[in-house]
Amino acid sequence: MELSFYDAQANCAASNTAMTAAYDIAAATVAGLMAGNEFAVAAFVHPQLHKLGPLPHAQAAAALANALGKAMPFWYGAALVLILGAAFEHRPVSNGPGLFILLAAVLWAATIVFTITILVPINNRIAKLDPEHPYDCWLQDRGRWDQLHQVRVGLLIMAFILLLTGFFAGAASTAI
Repeated sequence: MELSFYDAQANCAASNTAMTAAYDIAAATVAGLMAGNEFAVAAFVHPQLHKLGPLPHAQAAAALANALGKAMPFWYGAALVLILGAAFEHRPVSNGPGLFILLAAVLWAATIVFTITILVPINNRIAKLDPEHPYDCWLQDRGRWDQLHQVRVGLLIMAFILLLTGFFAGAASTAI
């Protein structure tokens, strides 16, 4: 199968270009869905929560923090493993496509560290929130989380752009 816009053979060190293309699609899909999900939370979900009264806001925030707090660690980890694997497939990582993908992996890993050290503690407080009797500064925690989450979204989008740049860098250079 030949994709004119995607030249996996010119873009990687792997010998099985069909497998590399499939791997690239998986990495781009998982990372893209993650970045898109986090963007949707920042741009659409949380702004709507802030329009609710205190009780429904607290109920929804606690439920979302609890549910997403369980799913996200696996999703972030799976995306990082796929991005690292893609960097290996597109070696060398010292230049060209492999370097872009490696930079995406570094940025993704930095985002995970940022998330674990700064956002997770806030999220855990919100997830344990008793909506009927929320703690005093829960709305300040939500506002702080939203601000920090916007930083995370920016990092994820940059990582995703670097990932796609790496995937298509070889195709662009052969088209010129």
